[in-house]
Amino acid sequence: MNKIHLTLLITALTGASALGQGAVPLAPVPVTNGLTGMLAGPQVMAELFGGPFGAPEGSLTQLVSPIALSGGYASFGSVTVPFALGSTIELQIRAWDDASGLYANWSQAQPAWLAGAILGGESQIVDALVQGGTEPGPQIIVPGFTITQIPEPSAAALGFLALCLWQARRVKPRL
Repeated sequence: MNKIHLTLLITALTGASALGQGAVPLAPVPVTNGLTGMLAGPQVMAELFGGPFGAPEGSLTQLVSPIALSGGYASFGSVTVPFALGSTIELQIRAWDDASGLYANWSQAQPAWLAGAILGGESQIVDALVQGGTEPGPQIIVPGFTITQIPEPSAAALGFLALCLWQARRVKPRL
């Protein structure tokens, strides 16, 4: 009799903990190096972010630790997520070149990418249905994306800005 109670208790606790989480099976995502036009190498790291449906991009949170690309693909497999089964969530992959070993995660790499110091990029945001159970549903397809350097302003843009400032200086105010 005690074995039955223990079994029921374990089943109830396991079921209760599973109510707040499910899984999303992700297909491998190709990441292209914007300088070479080829698939990115293993020095490129990728991190998966997610949030509830309709969440703004800036509010998406890290779902798994960064992984190194394998053969140019971000391969996360089936990821356990802290969202209820059957709910729709948003996913985005963010990747960066970490050949220097200085950027352990996206929050460290993003400022360097925005400064033009490293290659980086973000996938499109895709909607995904949180799955569960013993038979996983179809894999979520995130379109491939390219990591690039954010360029410094071009000489033409700087020249145009200088011309505008010079012209503005020459205009005399009317009294």
